[in-house]
Amino acid sequence: MDLRPDARLHRHQRQLPQLNRALLSHRTLSRRAALGGFAALAAAPSWAASHVYTALPADPLRPPAIREIPLPDFPGAHAIWGATGRDDAGGIWCGVSAVDGDHSAHLVRFDPATGTVADRGNVLGQLARLGLRRPGEKQIKLHSKILPMADGRLWFTSTDEEGEAEDGSAPPVWGSHIWSLHPDEAEWRHHLAVPEGLTCAAGGGRTIWALGLWGHVLYSFDIHSGAVARQAIGAPGGHMSRNIVADAGGHVFVPRMQRGADGTMTAELLEFAPPMTLLAATPLANYAGAMSPATAHGIIGLATLADGAIVIATSAGFLHRISPGNPATVTPLGWFHPAGPSYASALFAWDGTTTLAGLAQAEPSTWDWVVRDLATGQSRARRLELPLGRIRLIYGSDVRDDAGRIYVAGRHSTERGKVPVLLQIDPRQ
Repeated sequence: MDLRPDARLHRHQRQLPQLNRALLSHRTLSRRAALGGFAALAAAPSWAASHVYTALPADPLRPPAIREIPLPDFPGAHAIWGATGRDDAGGIWCGVSAVDGDHSAHLVRFDPATGTVADRGNVLGQLARLGLRRPGEKQIKLHSKILPMADGRLWFTSTDEEGEAEDGSAPPVWGSHIWSLHPDEAEWRHHLAVPEGLTCAAGGGRTIWALGLWGHVLYSFDIHSGAVARQAIGAPGGHMSRNIVADAGGHVFVPRMQRGADGTMTAELLEFAPPMTLLAATPLANYAGAMSPATAHGIIGLATLADGAIVIATSAGFLHRISPGNPATVTPLGWFHPAGPSYASALFAWDGTTTLAGLAQAEPSTWDWVVRDLATGQSRARRLELPLGRIRLIYGSDVRDDAGRIYVAGRHSTERGKVPVLLQIDPRQ
């Protein structure tokens, strides 16, 4: 398979001529502002500053305290699809996706110090403010992680589902956008519009990476120069990973699932250096388990260790450790849950070195608190009682406030329908 940078980027941009003409003028102004602030990067908090670690309690398996964080209501508010992050001041962010209503996802910030929650804008409102909204456009999802970068801004993507074919034969009609926001400002900054549905993103160094459906189309965006590269990685019809990960140096790790001549599915983890140089391809064990490509969710959980290594969980709940290098070393660690396969969609590195913890679903409609010793490979689990009863969907890895509390999000069913939920989990004792 040819994995050279994809020259078709320019053809795809021409499919959005009016938007990109308007965007060119906006980008010029934005880039001048970005370049003016880029000289101060040396004084900005480092990539590692967004990761918080705490000492282990006497009994790590003791059920943590859990409480719901009230969210601003708006017409169509529906779910939080793992779009979580934190800023350098310790604020917790989430992207609330919508159905119906105004067909526009909202960005929300929770301040753990004061307990206040604020709506920080919505996608269509920002597009309209910039003169970039096309007639009839919808952007119902903020699906990617919300990423703090060295420029002091939070980076994320928005997308829509209209016209999207679940078999992978068609992307969403309205494509996607790459955005950034400074936590102290009200206005979002628009950086790039693409035809694919960007559902996950990662960042490190000066590079934002985003992955789009269908076919695992990878984009890199240089937050300093604005340079863009595009590469089609390939994926079976209907398959899309929920996450990609990047290390502090800006290398990205993207799963690729392939069907062999005998029909057998295999997976590997590709490592790219900016702007789009393939460094390595490493086999991934238990990537999908018994699931079909369309129902497998790829990388569903991630946790960053104090030494910069990243532990990822596949859709089947199998762990791999990525140790940065040139190229990185990828080591299989085994199942996260002691029972074996599980949906391990919320992970965090407890003390940054020895212990991984999080939420996993080994049985339908129930969630377990799982603690894993990275040195011995031993995992232990205990059933959780969630404050809202049965919550079928929970996502959100690697997000903690300054006190060490973790944040997960998802969707909850109520009498008035499905609504978003944000949970604060306090593992301290």
